[in-house]
Amino acid sequence: MPILGGLILAIQIAFAIHAIRSGRETYWLYIIAFLPGIGCAVYFFTQVLPEMQNSYSVRKAGNRLLKAIDPERELRRRKDELEIADTVANRVMLADECIEAGFFNEAITLLQRCQQNGHDDPDILLKLAQAQFGAKQYQQAIETLDLLIKTHPGFRSPDGHLLYARSLAETGQIPLALEEYQALSSSFPGEEARLRHAQLLQQNDQPGRARQVLEEIQLRAKRAPKYYRRKEQEWIRQAEQMLKTA
Repeated sequence: MPILGGLILAIQIAFAIHAIRSGRETYWLYIIAFLPGIGCAVYFFTQVLPEMQNSYSVRKAGNRLLKAIDPERELRRRKDELEIADTVANRVMLADECIEAGFFNEAITLLQRCQQNGHDDPDILLKLAQAQFGAKQYQQAIETLDLLIKTHPGFRSPDGHLLYARSLAETGQIPLALEEYQALSSSFPGEEARLRHAQLLQQNDQPGRARQVLEEIQLRAKRAPKYYRRKEQEWIRQAEQMLKTA
């Protein structure tokens, strides 16, 4: 144990020196000092290893670790960038971070400012609808998505289509929502839409049809390759649980 403690201390000192010499933010010193094990690991994967290997995948994994420790780091960075340059791109990137952090009203304000300045790109409208849905402004989300289709008839987004179905369900437009889910059942690239379809059917006294959709999910999972089952495991698991109680 004394040897291990000495090794960790040596690593802490080495990383602290690296942080100071390379001009890293001061908070890294606190992370290294007060979280000896995980702090050094995060510093290594996010700061040292990318420099050594210049690897995108390593950097991405490291950023996930860093985000777990400091969830609002990217949000602060995007705010700083917007203060320096108030551009549409910076507003949209900050809105993305706000949506991820659950600050939906802030995202709505940012994206509506883009709209007011004449920017009605389909991606901006889709993000606005996502923020409105997150803020429980379901009717506004429907209106935004209707505007998206009206102004960009050639635009296709499975996520936008799913959001539309969910918004219809939340506003009590159940027959229309079920129609949208039925259309999604053959086009959505994953099991979320089918699982939500089954849930809505079950909630609206159609257990037989709900069971049929759940069995389709189970059959698709059995036939799908391993990578697909891993990617969709949460929705597949929920479908299996619903089948047990159906």
